[in-house]
Amino acid sequence: MVSPIVLSKNFSQFSKVLYHGTTSSKYESLRAGVNISFCEEFTDFGKGFYLTSNFLQASRHADKRSGNKEESIVFVYDLDIQGLKQLYQGYILNKMDVEWAKFIYNNRSRKTNFTHNFDYVLGGVADGAIFDLVKAVDLGLDIKDFYEEIAKYGTYDQLSIHNQDIFKYNVIKYSKVAKAYARNESYDQRRINVISEI
Repeated sequence: MVSPIVLSKNFSQFSKVLYHGTTSSKYESLRAGVNISFCEEFTDFGKGFYLTSNFLQASRHADKRSGNKEESIVFVYDLDIQGLKQLYQGYILNKMDVEWAKFIYNNRSRKTNFTHNFDYVLGGVADGAIFDLVKAVDLGLDIKDFYEEIAKYGTYDQLSIHNQDIFKYNVIKYSKVAKAYARNESYDQRRINVISEI
């Protein structure tokens, strides 16, 4: 196994501005508001809405989702850090280590029947080629080997939201939508639709 990269980032810091990379087909539903019940199961930190403080990371994620078939866009949100810390129970994985890897494995494996009750989780991002590795742990791969394989993105972070009230009470609130890789260039699908109909 290849040793993981040396990780210097501490994932305890919250950012006031957060990003969610997605595609143009999700524009209308997300503009109407985040609905956690629509989020995917078996993700790094469990079923939830995922954000990052890294605009480039969000843009790359949007590109991966689009597959060059749709426009890549990034939703921008503002976070009330004090409100989140004071009103909600979170789990902060300060570094990418074996504890972080075990938590990801438990959330991603269909074998563990694991659920957590955290309102939010903050930590590092696992390597996207994770599905086969989760199955390998199910079949006996040591968790330390699993960790070494998934700890590739030392500068990427993710904040997952698992409690709908965080959006309902504007602890995280919508700011704007930008084009991927162009933070200062706004995206408005309605305007684009009008232009294409002319």
